[in-house]
Amino acid sequence: QHRLRTLAHMLTSIRRSVEARPTTKPVIRRQATHIYTSRADARARIAKESPTLQHTETWFETLVSGREYLPTRMWWVVQLVTTSVTLADIYFSNSPPSLFGGAAAAAADGKNQTSWWRIPAHAHDTLLGLLSLLLAFRTSQAYDRWWEARKLWGQIVNSTRNVASNAAVFMTDLERKRRVIKATICFAWCTKASLRGVRPTSDEIAELASEEMLTAMVTPYVVPLGRRPTLHLEPSEYEQALLEQGEPYDHLPMMMVDEMKAGVRDELDETVGAKGSAAEVHEGWKIVIGNDIKSLVDALGGCERIQKTPMPFGYLAQQRIFMLLWLLSYPLAIAGDYKWWTVVVCAFVSFIMLKVDAISVEIEHPFTTEVHDLPLEAICITIEKNLLEILRRAESRELRPVPLSGLPPSERHHRDRADGRSSTLSASLSEEVER
Repeated sequence: QHRLRTLAHMLTSIRRSVEARPTTKPVIRRQATHIYTSRADARARIAKESPTLQHTETWFETLVSGREYLPTRMWWVVQLVTTSVTLADIYFSNSPPSLFGGAAAAAADGKNQTSWWRIPAHAHDTLLGLLSLLLAFRTSQAYDRWWEARKLWGQIVNSTRNVASNAAVFMTDLERKRRVIKATICFAWCTKASLRGVRPTSDEIAELASEEMLTAMVTPYVVPLGRRPTLHLEPSEYEQALLEQGEPYDHLPMMMVDEMKAGVRDELDETVGAKGSAAEVHEGWKIVIGNDIKSLVDALGGCERIQKTPMPFGYLAQQRIFMLLWLLSYPLAIAGDYKWWTVVVCAFVSFIMLKVDAISVEIEHPFTTEVHDLPLEAICITIEKNLLEILRRAESRELRPVPLSGLPPSERHHRDRADGRSSTLSASLSEEVER
C-alpha cells in the first residue's frame, strides 16, 4: 500500500508538471527576414521610375496618347521643302491659280495647266509601291529583333526560376541556397544594366550582394558609355583611368554566373563521397542546375548579339534616301490636281511614313529606355519576386521547429532534455522516491 501511494503521488506530480507546461504554438523563425520588406520597397521605387511605357492597349489610351501625335524632327524639314515646292509650282504655272476662284477662271478659259517640271501621277504611284515594300520589310525586321529579344528574356525568366528551385530543393546548406538564389537575382539586374551600358543602381542590388560586391558593381564605368556601346577605349585613356580609380568589374552578368557556379562547387565539395563518386555527383549537378546556368549564358549572348548588331547601314541609307526623294517630289505629282490642298496632303503622307520609320528605329534597339522598348524593369521585378518567394519557402522548411506531438518517443525525449524540461521531472521523481 505504501508503494502504491508513493507511485500514485509520483504520477500526480508528473501530470501536474505536464499540465503546467506552457502550450504556446511554435513560431516560425526566419533569418534575414528584413530582406523581403526592404526589397519590396526597392522594387516599388524602381517600378515608379521605370522609363518604359506600361500600356493597356485600349482604344481610349491609344487615341489620347499625345506622344504618338508628335511629328518627328525630319517631318518639319520635309514639310518646309514640300510647301516651298508647292508654292513654286503654283506660282510658275502657265496661268497660276489664285486662292479665290483663279482655278475656276483658268478652267473656263480652257488653258492647259500642265507644266514641264511636273511628274506624272501614275509614275509616282508606281514608285510608292516599291517604297511601301521597303518600309514593310524594314518594320518587319525591326519587330523581329524586338520579339527575339523578348523571347530571350523569357528564357532568362524560366532559367532563373529553375536555378533557384533546384538550389532550394537539392542543396543541403541554407546559406549556400541564399548565395545561389541572390546571385541569380543579381544576374537579371546586371544583365539589364549591361545591355543599357550602365551600372546597376543600389536599389536594384541592395541586400542581394555583399558589401564588397555592391561597391564594385555600382562603381561607374571608366568612361561614360553611349546609348549603344560598341567601341573600345584608347589604351592611353584606359590606363590613365585605371591609375585614377582602379580597375572595375566590366562584365557583371558573368560575375554573377561565377558566383552561382561557386555555390555549386561548394556543394559538390561537400557531397562528393557522401552521395557517390565525384563523376556521379558532378554529372547529377550538371543535369540539375548546370544546364540552366548554360541557358542563362546563352540568353545573355543572344541579347548582346542583338544589341551590338544594328541594321545594315547600306539598306537603311538607301531606304531613307529613296523615301526622302519621293516625299520631296510628291508635290510635283499632285499640285496640278490639288492646288493649295497639296500642302495638307503632303503633310499627312510624310507624317505617316516618317512616323513608321521612327518606330522602326526605336524597336530595333529593344534594350534602351524609349517608351516602346522592352519593360526590362518589370521583367526583373517579376524574376526577383518569384525567386525571393522560393527562398522564403526554403527558409521556412529549414528553420521551422517541428511540434513535439509529431515526434517519435525517442526523439521527443531527446528534445525534452534539450529544452531542460526532463530535468525538472527527474527532480520531482527523486524527491518523491526519497520521501
